[in-house]
Amino acid sequence: MIEECSEKTQDFDAEGMKYPFELSQVQEEYLKELNIPSDVWKGMSPESQAQQLEFIVGRFNEIDLPQDFNKEEAMGKLFSPEILESYKQLEAPQDFIQIEQVSDVLANCEELNFERWQSLELSEKENVLNALEVKIAEIEHRPPCPVRLTSMPSNMWGGFNPNSKAIDINRSYVEASAQDYGLYREILDTLVHEGRHAYQDYNVNVCEVHPRHSEIVSWSESMPGGKWGYASASIYGQRFYEQQAIEIDARNFAADVLDRFDQKQLA
Repeated sequence: MIEECSEKTQDFDAEGMKYPFELSQVQEEYLKELNIPSDVWKGMSPESQAQQLEFIVGRFNEIDLPQDFNKEEAMGKLFSPEILESYKQLEAPQDFIQIEQVSDVLANCEELNFERWQSLELSEKENVLNALEVKIAEIEHRPPCPVRLTSMPSNMWGGFNPNSKAIDINRSYVEASAQDYGLYREILDTLVHEGRHAYQDYNVNVCEVHPRHSEIVSWSESMPGGKWGYASASIYGQRFYEQQAIEIDARNFAADVLDRFDQKQLA
């Protein structure tokens, strides 16, 4: 598809080099309205600080900045150092960092040694999965979800429930994973995959912490109430279900984490 570019030529010099994007004075003033002096910020409750940061992120999103815009650098110019530091703690790491850190969590878990996993009772396996989810959620800067082992149809590995904010995993497959390494690995894949759905849900419906706003917009379109809505496999078929933005993202994220986990186990 050919896009018209007549309105974009102002961003390039005579040699075709792109100028760095800068905020206009009006945009800067609009953002600075939410600045709070350092002494006042320090006296605010964590809840009030979090709400103020959400307001700031919302205003950045309103002015529709380029994907490569350095939001952190702009905040350093417009807001107090304390607000900038709080923002750094709010924003989740880039995906490649999350993948590395989540795979570390899996690799450092003694109970995930397959021989050790085989010896665990079902309740112990559930406890391990819950402990892993707490650590994964911390990396992803979102609240942890309770992980529940439930009775599910044989064609389902698990799912994230956006209403209860829980991760459900097929109890039968967790039980059988003690004798089947392939099932054991799929249980871990399911945990990470559904945790990624929890991360998507948190960004779309609660607080934006993902570094790329455009990806959050894409996720929102294939969620209930979004532009396209959520297409379940039972209604729309497996192929259409798998091609949704949130499913592609969760599937790729989990695959990358498990690949790194495998590499670390062999090291």
